[in-house]
Amino acid sequence: MNPLTALIMKELKDLFFSKTALLLSLAICFIFGYSFYSAVSLYGTASSSAVNNPLYAAGFEPVPGVFVPTFGGLFLIFSLLLPFLFIRLLSLERKQNTLELLLQLPFSLGEIMAAKALAAILFILFIVFMSIPALLLWTSWGGRLPLEELTVLAGGYFAYGVLILSISLFSSAVFSAASASIFALMVIISSWLVDFGKEMNISSLMLVLSGWTFTKNMKYFEEGIFSLKALSYFAVLSALFFFSAYYFLRFDLRKKWRPISVIVVLGAVLMIIASLVSFNRDVTESRRNSFPQHLAESLGKIKTMKVEIYLEKTDSRFRDYENSFLKRLAIVRDDVESTMATGDRLKSNYGLFVYTVNGKSETTYSTSEEEIFGIIFDLAGIIIGRTPERAHYRGYPLVTSERQQAAVIFVYFLVLPLVILIAFGSKRVRSTRRSK
Repeated sequence: MNPLTALIMKELKDLFFSKTALLLSLAICFIFGYSFYSAVSLYGTASSSAVNNPLYAAGFEPVPGVFVPTFGGLFLIFSLLLPFLFIRLLSLERKQNTLELLLQLPFSLGEIMAAKALAAILFILFIVFMSIPALLLWTSWGGRLPLEELTVLAGGYFAYGVLILSISLFSSAVFSAASASIFALMVIISSWLVDFGKEMNISSLMLVLSGWTFTKNMKYFEEGIFSLKALSYFAVLSALFFFSAYYFLRFDLRKKWRPISVIVVLGAVLMIIASLVSFNRDVTESRRNSFPQHLAESLGKIKTMKVEIYLEKTDSRFRDYENSFLKRLAIVRDDVESTMATGDRLKSNYGLFVYTVNGKSETTYSTSEEEIFGIIFDLAGIIIGRTPERAHYRGYPLVTSERQQAAVIFVYFLVLPLVILIAFGSKRVRSTRRSK
């Protein structure tokens, strides 16, 4: 066997068949299963009144209604439990002084780190693939599976898992096991605190930082938007933590601050570049994040467009306006400049919206989509003819029986845990026989 392949197999065995991985896998089965069971139960109850009502049925979408809540359980698993598994990848090597022994074999530190990262990435994929039984159950009941939207959702959680991996490797490269766990959780929870600070309007700094939090960027994937900006955000942060971990572990670097400083500066530059990327694509079947096609085409004809908003970011009107108009506008036009007024101008004109199109401006206090488009197209000199009929999204309500819901409990609370325990036990037995 190739020495590098042998190293990768060793890392896979050490990770997948550790007691920590066993406990985590069982916890994922229970949490994922319970999340799916709860989502299916609520979706089925609500669907009972929509099956024979086409107008009401249009609001039933499987991904936001069932699979986003189901994957939501993984967010807690990734954030609070995954670091404890990944930190041991390096902390045990450092504690037992086996990292120096590995380096005496024909392996470089980069190869060792890459092997550990590959094993961890495969474990993240294993966690994401635990959703497959849920998908199979849903389709067997006659449920709709929007594959493109589901792929974006699962891909977002995979990217988040890789970020947690890189943070964990960095923590274990710098601190001892206990301190590394605390540091990794501090980094993750600090993102939540920024979101909380924004909601409570604690300071303007929180509003600025809120655009860089993990949860903010995860929202794109959960809402069915393929965002190149969010993907770049996770990729750059993951690379920054991973390469920092590599250089902190190097024994031959007396002045580690030099490469670390270069990585931090380069990471900051790449993060700024990533923040300027604005490619977003709505992958939902209902096109809930998009404007009707005729409006999108008309907006594309406008040369320049600016929006000045006289609201606080914490105002509920702004949040509604942002979700119903600004986010959808960004998918059609990624060059629209939106600014938030401040100071005395904000106080004296609170609630006002100023639209500037091709150098002409008009104001309104309304957030009605009809009035907004009327102002924009009047300023642009574009005449919108008869509104074409928008393709109707029929919706996919699904009423599930108690027996079908019980199948979720059977699969995730009995079958999957049993398979995992059998695989773990058989591997342990084989290892014990070999040692004898």
